Amino acid sequence: MADPAPVDVRDTWESIAPAWERYRDRAFEGFRGVSEWLVEQIDPQAGDTILELAAGPGETGFLAAERLGSGGRLISTDVAPTMVEAARRGAAARGLDNVECRVMDAQQLELPDSSVDGVICRLGFMLMPEPARAFGEARRVLEEGGRFAFGVMGPPDRNPWMGLLVMALVQNGHATPMGDPFGPGGVFSLSDNERNRELLAAAGFSDLQIESIGGSMRFESVDEYWTVQTSLSGPVPALIASLDADEIAAVRATLEPTLEPFGSPGAFELPTSAVAVAATA
Repeated sequence: MADPAPVDVRDTWESIAPAWERYRDRAFEGFRGVSEWLVEQIDPQAGDTILELAAGPGETGFLAAERLGSGGRLISTDVAPTMVEAARRGAAARGLDNVECRVMDAQQLELPDSSVDGVICRLGFMLMPEPARAFGEARRVLEEGGRFAFGVMGPPDRNPWMGLLVMALVQNGHATPMGDPFGPGGVFSLSDNERNRELLAAAGFSDLQIESIGGSMRFESVDEYWTVQTSLSGPVPALIASLDADEIAAVRATLEPTLEPFGSPGAFELPTSAVAVAATA
């Protein structure tokens, strides 16, 4: 059987995990509305076991953990061990003693059948090489009638916070480091509602609900935007590190005018948009 999480995927997220921990609040707040919607959809109850997939530093799952009580359990998982360590520190800082942090690939879950009451995942499934396999695994571990909720990136025209930097790189002759953004594992690969319906139906889910949820990323300056985005954005940091000073200056010269329409006194406010999906096992 093929490795469901190629080493380069793990390595990418391992390499940027420290930045995700450093900017955990900013990364969470830009899509807080999605996290809150996901938790509401699975409606965690005291004593439940909730599984979070591709949890990163863990903030979305922590919202669920707060509802589970001492008799419940959140299993916070990510394919990157350093992300899991960041989630472990985050849970400890919040005094959450009902959180179990584990290294686990969403495409090959090391959990028994029908062993959890709810599954959530914020902005992870679209980056997986085999999302159908991941959906099937989520269905397998959910008990009958359990709730499944996830968010994926919406269309690129609604996410300039991400697209502007990648566009500036491409316009300066640097091949996009993300591959085909609409292909398997691409950041916009699940932005189409029909694609999500097909995958969930094939995995055995029913009672689908799909919503578009907007938000924003706030940056105090162009410099702050550059620092944060070139630290968090998947394989982009490795590409930036490979450029010389003149190449970086050229990319920034292309980027900065495209940020101006999103400026306000003292800050830049760039829209975010996610497709949020809920279903029943």
